[in-house]
Order: sequence, then C-alpha cells, then structure tokens
Amino acid sequence: MAEKAADKEKVAEAGPIVVERQKSEKKERRNRLKDVQESESNVLKAVSRVSGALDTGVNAYIDARDKSVAKKGDEAFADILPNLAKGMQAAIEAIAPLPTDLVNAFYPNRARDLVGDGVRTVGSVLNLNSDSDDDEK
Repeated sequence: MAEKAADKEKVAEAGPIVVERQKSEKKERRNRLKDVQESESNVLKAVSRVSGALDTGVNAYIDARDKSVAKKGDEAFADILPNLAKGMQAAIEAIAPLPTDLVNAFYPNRARDLVGDGVRTVGSVLNLNSDSDDDEK
C-alpha cells in the first residue's frame, strides 16, 4: 500500500499527462442519395397538395350544401350538381400546380444539368452555331 501511495505522489508531482495526436482528415460528405432525397421531398409536396386540394373541395361542397339547406330546406337536394361543381372548382384551383411538383419530383436538378450539358455537347459537335456559318462564307 505504501508503494501505491508513493506512486501517486510521483504522478502528482510530475503534472498532467499530455497526449499529442494528429487531427484526422476531414471526411467528405457523400451526395449519392441527394437526388433521391430531393425527389422524395417533391413527391411528398405533391401528395400534400393533392390531399389539401381534396380537403378544400370537400369543404367548399359542404359550405355550398349548408347554404342550400338553410335557404331551401328539404328542396336543397335539387342543388346537388351546382354544389358539387363548386367543390370541384375549389379542388381544381388548389391542385393546379401539381404538374410542376411532379416534374420536380421525377426530373431533379442534376438530371436537368446532364441533359443541358448533353444538348450543348451535341450542338458543338454538329456545329449548330449560326455565327460559325457566317465565317465559312
């Protein structure tokens, strides 16, 4: 026991132990799933838009039906088609940007860049610039 106490005193007198190490290299983030994540986000936006449009259309129909019932009582059933038309109009207005959401979901920015690069490359290979035609004449 006396030896352990003596060892502790020696360590305490020597001061703290410093361990030096090299910093590890910064790891590069992987972007392999970036397009998939972007597409998933856009699909969710489209699904959200569809469900919101459905909710908007149903609410518009219910409001129109309630007004018909308050106005006509039992004869409100005769207004079913105009009320459905109001609900459908509200739903269609809310869902109008859906095609853009779908294009964004299935045609991500990286694919757009690749297509643009390909078109420019084909154009330069085929020499489709109108300026170069003037030089030959």
